[in-house]
Amino acid sequence: MSSLKDELPVIVAGGGLGGVATALALGQQGRQVRLLEQSAEIAPIGYGVQIGPNVLPALKRLGVDRDVLQAAYLPPELLLLDAYDGEPIFRIPLQGPAFERRYPAPYIAIHRVDLHEILLRAARQLPNIDLNQSITVEGFSQDSDVVQVQAADGRTVTGSVLIAADGLRSRLRGKLHPNDIWRSTGYVAHRSIVPADQAPQNMRARPGVTMLTGAGFHVIYYPLRGASEINIVGVFEVPDDLEPSSPAYHAHISGLISKAVPEVHEVVSVLNMTRRWSIADREPVRRWHDGRMTLLGDSAHATLQSLAQGAGMALEDAVILSGFMARRPDDPVQAFAQFERRRFLRTARVVLESRALWSTYHAEGIEAEVRNAQWRERSPEDFYCCLDWLWKGEEELK
Repeated sequence: MSSLKDELPVIVAGGGLGGVATALALGQQGRQVRLLEQSAEIAPIGYGVQIGPNVLPALKRLGVDRDVLQAAYLPPELLLLDAYDGEPIFRIPLQGPAFERRYPAPYIAIHRVDLHEILLRAARQLPNIDLNQSITVEGFSQDSDVVQVQAADGRTVTGSVLIAADGLRSRLRGKLHPNDIWRSTGYVAHRSIVPADQAPQNMRARPGVTMLTGAGFHVIYYPLRGASEINIVGVFEVPDDLEPSSPAYHAHISGLISKAVPEVHEVVSVLNMTRRWSIADREPVRRWHDGRMTLLGDSAHATLQSLAQGAGMALEDAVILSGFMARRPDDPVQAFAQFERRRFLRTARVVLESRALWSTYHAEGIEAEVRNAQWRERSPEDFYCCLDWLWKGEEELK
């Protein structure tokens, strides 16, 4: 193999967590890497993210686990409450001997900006990683040796391979699957972060990840940054024709939560209602790669938030893909095929189980009563057994 420093760069399209982690992992191998990000700045929207115990081993491989743990908050439990009576549906401990014996790392909550900046800082320390802003990737072409990436402004970027980490609305996935688009749930999310001392008392009193769920909505909140801040998300089923600026929009949400306990109304009262995000996922597909191009993260397997694993799957992807590329330095096509085979079933399960949980969380009437009865019968050990496939992580990362 020729010297890595003399090779054409690996091109990574997308500057989110998965893209930056992939650039870092490959840069640490000595490869030339060029990361292309469409925004003027490589930076995330600043809200919280949950990281399951399966993910920290990937961050350890990247050499950033200590910095992440230092910036993270460790919630003691996952608590799900019925939005109509405030009673617990389940409580899953995230600390203590039973959890620590079972899982490879803590469950953490971290400000997405903090996690992103830790990864970016590590990437910027490597001279062989080139971070490029304001480049929107529109397409690509390839031959047996190189990939030509076409940018929206007419530029062409040449590389050895292309890794598409361009998210839920991936243009590059569209080149592989032209008729495949994201699947909208009809729900939207509103997000806020507030100083803990300005949050309602109920929110200050709960140290874990707390969710209250009802028909057509849920709210979730948890501390960040040493419990000095609280991350808040409100998710609501909203007709497509309602705009956040309209009185009808706010009336609709008020109607959804009208029968909920006061805590739900308190959470919604501190939400930023001026900006919303559509909640969507993608159908699992087996074909992630085409020659010297592969999908990664949300572009390959965008998932709903039910299992809090969107970021986690992208970070696992980054480290596992880099491992296959290291083992097959002269054959990226085969490395990409092995990566897809290794990751497909796990990520498809995350997508489909998250989708099933989404419906269960938002059940109403008799279905909600049955859900509550079933989940209240379960012990923490029962929930751990259900989550072992996910939280115990990938063998390659242990």
